[in-house]
Amino acid sequence: MKPAASPEDLHKLFVEALNLGDVDALVALYAFDGFLMARSGPARGIRAIRKALSEYVAMKPTIQLTTRRVVQAGDTALLLADWRFHGTTSDGGNVSTSGTSIEVARRQPDGSWCYLIDLPNGLD
Repeated sequence: MKPAASPEDLHKLFVEALNLGDVDALVALYAFDGFLMARSGPARGIRAIRKALSEYVAMKPTIQLTTRRVVQAGDTALLLADWRFHGTTSDGGNVSTSGTSIEVARRQPDGSWCYLIDLPNGLD
């Protein structure tokens, strides 16, 4: 999967990768020192983020996401999106949830963008 050329691309690429179950593509969207507030708790750093994203992928999910707002200042951007997630737990139970996410992204030296902070449920 190609890198995010803009902050808005992060949302598009995240949806594509999660719906395909591609953990490597998901992890590539995050900064090495990034932060993800996962279902299982805070994930700090790329190893913890990989573990958390693997748990989401294990649910064989589908996600829909609508970008509400992107505010960019230089090499930093704030993103806001509404999302719906549907998946299956390891014991066969259905998971359906939705929320409004807040993310902070930063531009990398190569010009691509990555998530630095990902709060799927915003400030809740």
